[in-house]
Amino acid sequence: MKDNLLLIPGPTNLSRRARSAMAGPQLPHVGAEFYSTFKETVSLARYAFQNERSPQFVYTGSGTIGMESSIVSLVSRGDHTLTLSTGYFGHRMLLLNQIHGAKADSIEYKEGAHADPDDLRARLRKRKYTAVFITHVETSTSVANPIRELVAECQNAGVFSVIDCVCSIGGMPFDFDRIGADIAFTASQKALAGAPGAVLVAASDRVLQYMERREQPIESYYMNLLRWKPVMEDPKMYLATPATQVLLALRVALTDLKTETIERRWARHKRLGDITRRSVADWGFRLVADEGFRADTVTAMWVKNGTAGPIQKKLEEEHGIVVARGIYDDKDTMLRIGHFGNLTPRRLTSALGSMGRVLDELGLGANPQTVVARA
Repeated sequence: MKDNLLLIPGPTNLSRRARSAMAGPQLPHVGAEFYSTFKETVSLARYAFQNERSPQFVYTGSGTIGMESSIVSLVSRGDHTLTLSTGYFGHRMLLLNQIHGAKADSIEYKEGAHADPDDLRARLRKRKYTAVFITHVETSTSVANPIRELVAECQNAGVFSVIDCVCSIGGMPFDFDRIGADIAFTASQKALAGAPGAVLVAASDRVLQYMERREQPIESYYMNLLRWKPVMEDPKMYLATPATQVLLALRVALTDLKTETIERRWARHKRLGDITRRSVADWGFRLVADEGFRADTVTAMWVKNGTAGPIQKKLEEEHGIVVARGIYDDKDTMLRIGHFGNLTPRRLTSALGSMGRVLDELGLGANPQTVVARA
């Protein structure tokens, strides 16, 4: 099997140490060794979220499990909720609210546009909502929403804020304590550079107390955050069998993050984002996300209709580099480059040089020499 360079918006390439952790002996989830490593993993997750005060959760599942756990644990049937939809994953939060019986409203933004705090403030003045759902980085468009300002509007209105940080935690500045969000969730396989299969959630004491007081029972066993809370406090308690090898790799990935420091990792991802955006400009393509609201973890660009597939195919087959196409309606007109995790500026520069050559060979106006020179 080829060891391709993954420049997709997740999963990312694993370090050798994380791979080794997954390849080790199978540990029993009830044993002393796993117990101690899991306690350490939860503590390290706090560092990634910058969460010193509030309960921290780590359990088996995809980012979507974190999303749905947040909704089903917080929202009762008939509650009014608001989703700021800036792309595919914003729409998924709206859909899950609808599935679980919320009276779900949304503010829909055109592709590439960011959520506007003024729009949110105006809507919150018109109706009392239980919660507002926001993506920090919209993976489908690479829009980075102004999360601090949006959460501040929720706080001013006395509304819970739930933040999808799947494509941001570990890669872009996010301080759970200072921002004051009520729930933030992410997944292991993106900027944290772990293997797919673990979800990480931070939740405020305020929102957990609300869940405990809600009149309607939480309509889930596995996705009930209140069931997971005592497990996080004492992992010897049994709720469900965890994906032990995935969590062992996550511990390694989170240890590497703390060794690098969160500030240096944010700075490295900023550099990776700048390199990628300059390359796209040099190739003559247009970025999807609005200027000033572009993620440092993923970059989406428009390409000529019908060329996304050939570019992707040639890049993987001839250079061993994998990029992603747009989602659904954008699959033929958009390419998305993930640049997070353990990726170094030097390796990214080399990969973008290869991509520039592919574009040039396909007659799409690339100039790889410019890419390399400016990186």
